[in-house]
Amino acid sequence: MKTIFVTFPVLRGARRFFIEKGPRWSLIEHLLLEAVCRMPRAVAELATQSGLPRRVIVEAFIRLMRAGWVEMSVTSNGLIFRGTQIGAEQAPKDELPSVTVMQPKYRGFAIEQVTGSVFRSRELDVRPQSRLPTSTDDQIVIHLEGFPIYSGGDLSEIFTAIEGEDELIVGVDRSTDKLVERYAVVTVRDELIEGLPARASNALRKLIYVRAKEVTAAAKTSQIQVPAQVREVEQTTNDNEEVWTSSSSLFEHDDLIIDGNAHKSALDRLIQSANERLIIHSTFITDARINALLPKLLGAAAKGVSVDIFWGQDDVKSNISLSRAAAERLQSLVAREGRSDLIVIHPFSTNSHAKIAVADNGKGRWVALVGSCNWLASDFSSFEASIRLRDPALVGQLIRGLAGLARGRPGLWHETATEMTVLGRKVERMPRGSGRTALMRLVFGADHAKLALEARNRAERRIFVLSHRLGIAGRPVTLLPMLGAVRAKNIDARAYYGRTTGPLSGIDGAGMVREFAVEGMTIQPVHKPRIHAKVLGWDDDALVISSLNWLSADPSYSEPHREIGILVEAPRIADNFIRVFENAKSP
Repeated sequence: MKTIFVTFPVLRGARRFFIEKGPRWSLIEHLLLEAVCRMPRAVAELATQSGLPRRVIVEAFIRLMRAGWVEMSVTSNGLIFRGTQIGAEQAPKDELPSVTVMQPKYRGFAIEQVTGSVFRSRELDVRPQSRLPTSTDDQIVIHLEGFPIYSGGDLSEIFTAIEGEDELIVGVDRSTDKLVERYAVVTVRDELIEGLPARASNALRKLIYVRAKEVTAAAKTSQIQVPAQVREVEQTTNDNEEVWTSSSSLFEHDDLIIDGNAHKSALDRLIQSANERLIIHSTFITDARINALLPKLLGAAAKGVSVDIFWGQDDVKSNISLSRAAAERLQSLVAREGRSDLIVIHPFSTNSHAKIAVADNGKGRWVALVGSCNWLASDFSSFEASIRLRDPALVGQLIRGLAGLARGRPGLWHETATEMTVLGRKVERMPRGSGRTALMRLVFGADHAKLALEARNRAERRIFVLSHRLGIAGRPVTLLPMLGAVRAKNIDARAYYGRTTGPLSGIDGAGMVREFAVEGMTIQPVHKPRIHAKVLGWDDDALVISSLNWLSADPSYSEPHREIGILVEAPRIADNFIRVFENAKSP
C-alpha cells in the first residue's frame, strides 16, 4: 500500500509573551474556603454535604493552608478546618487572587490555514515549499488549500495553544515581524493520521481522512493517475464547518430589549454603571449622536472608566467616510476636554455591521448589548431589537470577537486586539453566579445562513423575519428556506421589511411580494413603526437577534465578525416578541 502524505499551509511565528506563572484557585476551593469561614468543619462533613471525594477536599485545604487562608485544629471530635482572618477577607470576593509571578518568554507557534487550528511550533513537521514531498510510484501527496479567513489567526486560540500548566498569557510584546508562510506535513497509514497533534480541529482531521480515503479508493480502481508532483485537492467551505451548539446561559425575559426608547435607556444604564471599562461598536457615527453622547462618555471617564469606540463603515460607502469624519471630530472634542488618555476613538473602520456595547457593571460583573441598534448614530425612534448578555462565558466570547475586529494585518497584532483578547479570556473565566438560564448561542457571519436552514428544519407552526432592508441577496439566504418550510409543512411564514435596497427597486420588491404570496408566504413592507430590528424567530421559543439584515444580506465565511447576533431559546420568547411587534405595527 502506498504511503499518503498530506500537506497544508501554515503561518509560523514567534513572539515574546508575558505569562503569569502559578496555580489559580478553582471554584471548588473557593466554595470550601467560604464554607469554613462561615463555620469550622470536618472533612467528613464537607464530603457528605458536597458529594466530593475526601481526597479532593484534603488537597484543596492543603493549598488553602499554604496561602494562609485556612488553618487546621484538633478537637475532641477530630480534625477540623477553619478560615483565618486573612481567609475571611478573601472569601467574599468574586475571584480569589492568585499567587503568580510574571515571566516574559519567547514562544513559537504555527497557525494552519485550513481550519484555523493553532499549534506550538514543534508540534508539527513544518517545511518550506522547496522541501515538500512529491508523488512517486511509492507515495501519494495530497495538498489541502488554505482559506484567507485564517490569515491572521485567533489570538485567543494562539494563547491557549502555547500556554503551559499553571500559565496564563496576559500580554504580548510589540513586534513588526511577519508570520512566515510554511507547510505542515502529516502521514496517513492504514487510516491512521501520524504527525497531527491532538489539539487539531475535528474538521481538519476529518478533511485529511476523507481526502486520503478518496485518493486511496481511486488509486485502487485505477480511476486516476497520480502526477509526480504535489497533488492539488480543492475543498469547499462546507468541509471546514464546525458544529455550533447552544449552552445554558443566564437569561431573564427583560434581557430582551425592544423598541428605540428601551435601547436608549439600556445604553445610558450601561454607561452610568461602568466602573472599569466601556466598549462600543457601531456601524455608523453621526455628529448629532456625538453631541448627545459626549457628556456621558466624559462622565464615565471622570470615574476612571477606560472607553473604546469602534465603528464599521459609512452608510453609502463613499470615498469620504462620514463615520470617519464624525469619529475624528469626536476624538478632537475628547482631546479638548483633556480625556484622550481614557477615551479612545479608533480611527480605522472595522468593516463590520455589528452593533455591540460592553461594560462592567461596577459590581465585578460584565454586561453586553447585542442587536440591531447603531449606538453611535441612532435617534432611537426606530423599532429596534437587542439582547442583554449577562453570562460571563458569552460576554467574554463576545469581547474576543471585538478583538477580531481590532486586529491589524496578518501577523501584526494591534495592541487593542491583544488587550481585548486578554480581557475576553478573563471575563470568560469569571464565575457565572445564580439566576434563570436559557439555551443561548452567539452567531457570527455565515452562521446566520445556517440558522435560516435550522429554522426551516425545526419550525412546526411558523417562521417570521424582521429586516430593515429587502434585497436580492436575502432570497437564497432567508426567503427560500422559509418557502421550503411552507411547502414541506404548510407553516405560517411571514417576513417584514422597511425598505428595498441595492438594485431591487420598489416595483421589483412588489413583484417579489406577489411571487411568494402565490406560494402561501407573506412578505410585507412596514412603514410605521420604522423597522430597524433584525430578527429571525420560529414557533414560540426560538429567537435570533442580530445585526444582519436577513432579507438583504448574504453573510460571508471570510468575514466572520461582520455580522454578530445571538440565538435564545426560552419559553415563549419568540411569541412575546412577535406580539409586541404586531401591536406596534400600524394597520
